[in-house]
Amino acid sequence: MQRGKFKKSKEFFVETKMGIVTQTGDWFHTTSEHIEAFAPGLLDNVSLEALIKEAQAWVASPGSLSLIILYALLFVINPWLAAPIVLGFHWFWHHYKSGFVIRGAGNFLRFLNSDGFLFVIAFFALSVLGFQQQYAATGIGILFFFLMKLGLLRKAWEKLEESRKSDGLTLNDRVLKMVIIKRGMYEDRAPSDIEKMEERFKDLALNRKKGKR
Repeated sequence: MQRGKFKKSKEFFVETKMGIVTQTGDWFHTTSEHIEAFAPGLLDNVSLEALIKEAQAWVASPGSLSLIILYALLFVINPWLAAPIVLGFHWFWHHYKSGFVIRGAGNFLRFLNSDGFLFVIAFFALSVLGFQQQYAATGIGILFFFLMKLGLLRKAWEKLEESRKSDGLTLNDRVLKMVIIKRGMYEDRAPSDIEKMEERFKDLALNRKKGKR
């Protein structure tokens, strides 16, 4: 991470010249100055912290939603069928969630993403499955819990993305872009030039990658 001038917000994220990084390690390649330039007045109505928290909730949502769907499916279909269905859903949602961004859904997603909620859901589902002697379903449920909580599946998809050498927006930046657009439209502060905003995202992402070399 580039040191120098930065802003902290209750240790949830750090803003640098190279972009914004959250305490969970999620990068967004923009700054408050860039957001203000493309959506003038938006940060007067919506704080930068609120925008980043909402975007980060969407970024983290594939794991929590996949677990919830898995634990529901394990009670109604064969566990060996439920597993690939959830793998497919996780891949789809990880890559295309930005197309489903809804203003204000961040609070609900943060609740679903919370450790407390997921631990309760996992404990209840795995306990019932174990009591019913559904050992294959229980084992798959435990395996997926660790895959999602440790972010191993997400890391696998990201490795595949890196190998493609894409010059487009990162998945995180796509989400933040949609959050900014949705919030901007609601506050009547919609970005004036989407293409230039995207180019700025790409420039910072490229500069950060060069800085790692």
